[in-house]
Amino acid sequence: MKNRNGIFWGLFLLLSAGILIVSQMHLITYTFSFWTVVATIFLVAILIKSLVYFMVPGTVFSLAFLGILYAEPLHITAIVPWTLLGAALLVSIGLSMILRPFLVKHHPWMRYGHHGNNWHNYGGHARFDHNVDVKTDDQPDINVSVKMGSSIRYVTSQNFKEANIDVSMGNAKVYFENVVVEDTATINVDVSLGGVELYVPKNWNIVKQIDDSNMSGITEEGIPEVDADSPVVTLHGYSSLAGLKICYI
Repeated sequence: MKNRNGIFWGLFLLLSAGILIVSQMHLITYTFSFWTVVATIFLVAILIKSLVYFMVPGTVFSLAFLGILYAEPLHITAIVPWTLLGAALLVSIGLSMILRPFLVKHHPWMRYGHHGNNWHNYGGHARFDHNVDVKTDDQPDINVSVKMGSSIRYVTSQNFKEANIDVSMGNAKVYFENVVVEDTATINVDVSLGGVELYVPKNWNIVKQIDDSNMSGITEEGIPEVDADSPVVTLHGYSSLAGLKICYI
């Protein structure tokens, strides 16, 4: 993780310096405003971060917004913004489906529930379903996979160890109120173009290690009540063009 962060910041600073120099030396005929340069640096940061972490939606949409920003010099004003954004959405979905087997190498928690193009797994029988997937799981390790749908999971494990939550263009709500954690547990989240809501006991000591720099955000609801006996639950993963909400209950 530290090595990837170093690569990101190194590339980001180099490209930022290049953009600033080019903009001030007028090496290109088109004149850019100060805010255009600032927006470009911001979008380039998202682009590099997405490439470093192999995040398809962040990569595609950052390029799309750069295209909108520079539509005039690129002579693509006829297709911005909605045609370009629509194309970006389709490309993002297509590339995610095509590249998923390769991305599994870089996101270990994406290994579960992968059965070709089957998007939901019910008792070993995969199928596609637009309806809400509601399920209760009492296993120490649970897996939640949502693609273009919605899922509600009630976890009742008496020895909870790990949860793997993978959401793309969908929503997932996972309830942990009836869970017992011995000492520590882990929740891995990989969400893009969607949302995840985690309902956790207020006495859990949540350690957040989420990379949410790609136009995403983490919100919290409720007040945690942590003491010396509170179990430590580490929350880590990636969030791209998405939202993650932690509700203490």
